[in-house]
Amino acid sequence: MAQPSYPPPPPPPPRGKRSEFHLPRTNFFSTTRAQLAALERPPQFKNETEPIMGFLIALVSAAFLGILVAMAMNRAILPALAGAPWIAFVVLMPVVEETCKAACMLTVVYAVPSMFPTRRYGAALGAAAGFGFGVFESIFYVSGAAGVDAFIRLLVTPIMHPLWSAFVGMGVFVFVSKRPASRSLFEAAFGLPLLFLLIGMINHAVWNGIAALLPAAGGVWATPHLNTVLDIVIVFPAFAFVLRDFLGGHFNFQRFFEPLSEPSPLYPKIAPPPPPPKSVPTCPSCVQPLAYIQEYNRWYCSKCKRYVD
Repeated sequence: MAQPSYPPPPPPPPRGKRSEFHLPRTNFFSTTRAQLAALERPPQFKNETEPIMGFLIALVSAAFLGILVAMAMNRAILPALAGAPWIAFVVLMPVVEETCKAACMLTVVYAVPSMFPTRRYGAALGAAAGFGFGVFESIFYVSGAAGVDAFIRLLVTPIMHPLWSAFVGMGVFVFVSKRPASRSLFEAAFGLPLLFLLIGMINHAVWNGIAALLPAAGGVWATPHLNTVLDIVIVFPAFAFVLRDFLGGHFNFQRFFEPLSEPSPLYPKIAPPPPPPKSVPTCPSCVQPLAYIQEYNRWYCSKCKRYVD
């Protein structure tokens, strides 16, 4: 006897089309990610403009500091280190600039206290501060340059400072989350906040080191702009991959702020729905036994010709 053919249930409400692009899932820093997840909490913004205001404050304040730091480096520090300029590029710039950007992010806390609910908000705020800092620093530098050098500087600005400062932003998120329960500023800053600040500085130092020291090696290493190519092809992807793992190891930029899929106290795993009950329910209209349609996971009344929820 042929099985009866049941009509499909009504389609779900239409949803906006989402493009997906994912690399393989990673979980190299599971212990650190668990610590980050334990500090996260649901966003509690008063309105939609509050996070936008936080990002703008970070961008503008860091842009202002970018000009000041660039002027100090070029007019005071670099002339004083004329015999060893690599100290400024590899040591002083990463330490001073990433610390300044961290200070800009902390100012956001006073204007928008709820700006750091999760690590991803911290990383995004850090990227905003880095972008503002980098753009205005680059404007200062390219004002005295021309041609290819100026173009390359503007080309790499969107990937240099935002990446370095995204690590710092995660450190600021941890600091802000730990501060209410900490007995001192040192206790709140110790551990992950300093670790992420250090990673941002190391990323900055490696980039600057290749850019400043590689041409001095001579030979093929002195090929024009080879240092920039190596920074873009090797240094940037390596640290971006590490940042991606800290941020969950698997995400889409269009849904960057959505809850993470990894287990955490904030977003625990949801148990699967229970199987259908053993007793066969009846139709509320005609009181006839319903048929369970496995294909659609719904109950169907053959007499009323409709699905029953």
